[in-house]
Amino acid sequence: MFASTPIPAMDEGLVSALQAADLPTEDIGDAGRHFFRVENNGQLLGYGGFELYGDEALLRSIVVPAAIRGQGNGRFVAEAMLREIDSAGGRRVYLLTTTAAAFFEHLGFRRIGREAAPPAILATQQASTICTSADLLTKAI
Repeated sequence: MFASTPIPAMDEGLVSALQAADLPTEDIGDAGRHFFRVENNGQLLGYGGFELYGDEALLRSIVVPAAIRGQGNGRFVAEAMLREIDSAGGRRVYLLTTTAAAFFEHLGFRRIGREAAPPAILATQQASTICTSADLLTKAI
């Protein structure tokens, strides 16, 4: 049984997994971030999070521990986060990535120019300072 469990931003497993994957951690403790541990039958698949701005969300911090990558776990984590975003009222999701654009395109996201993103997404710390050279992708949910 797949489950996503809310966790605090400074959860040791989340922070460790993000650092091991060279993903940003500098803003995870800021207000408005929602993070989850995703499991299948009690076994960790990975972590993910989002920021919600009205009905638009920034998907972030999708990470699968290195030892269990390549088994479809990233897909399960991303899909769990999309369900969480939908439950929270999100209708369109954005994400920034420098290494996983093809993975997210496989999940139905499409690349867009930053000029096409809403101001709330562009104003996030991820978009404005942390991931300024990353690809921006979006998907309706």
